[in-house]
Amino acid sequence: MTATGIVFLLFLLLGVTTASDSTKERIVGGTEQAIRNAPWQVSIQISARHECGGVIYSQEIIITAGHCVHGKSVTLMKVRVGAEHHNYGGTLVPVAAYKVHEQFDLKYLHYDIAVLRLSKPLSFGLSIKAINLARVSPASGTNATVSGWGYTAHSDSYAGSLQAVQLQIIEREQCASSSYGYGWDYVGEETICAAYNERDACTGDSGGPLVANHLLVGIVSWGYQCALDNYPGVYADVAVLRSWIVKAANAI
Repeated sequence: MTATGIVFLLFLLLGVTTASDSTKERIVGGTEQAIRNAPWQVSIQISARHECGGVIYSQEIIITAGHCVHGKSVTLMKVRVGAEHHNYGGTLVPVAAYKVHEQFDLKYLHYDIAVLRLSKPLSFGLSIKAINLARVSPASGTNATVSGWGYTAHSDSYAGSLQAVQLQIIEREQCASSSYGYGWDYVGEETICAAYNERDACTGDSGGPLVANHLLVGIVSWGYQCALDNYPGVYADVAVLRSWIVKAANAI
């Protein structure tokens, strides 16, 4: 598979913009999730439309995928928090500024991470909470949950309500090996993978949380189609990128 082919498919996987149209992702094989069970989940809205998922890091900082906001005007961005639906409910908060990782590579989606600073602090409650960052990358086989409003297996449109699905971690070295279909060039050193029996993130889920043991371990980045055998979902590894996230959140 050529680099051009992979990038084209990435953009299909990563969604209307992404894990599929130019860059979106979705939950395949999942079930509805109450926002109180994932109160760190947010919807990144651009031009009043759901673009990607995101994660609450603090009252003023949201984490998402770099490709979700790269090159976009901050004046068009808002974040919907505390809602089980991406298009209504909860609270819409404008974004004041954002920062994409300096090593972000749009071609291969390496270092696919960004932080957003909100225009005003969030009020935490049952449906709006931050999640702690993992300090150590999860071991292969660890159970993890990914959530979002992306496409479902039987629909090329966003889910009406928040979805979640349980996956298993695949360590980067294993994911990049000949056991799977990507190879070392595409699975960056700052990523981990996750998959399980026709379950996956997909179009519209990019930027959303991968959670294991009550910690944020990954950010949805990309994948070859959705829930395809031999092609796990690829996630930014939060433990590897933790120092950058903390520094960028304090500086933005």
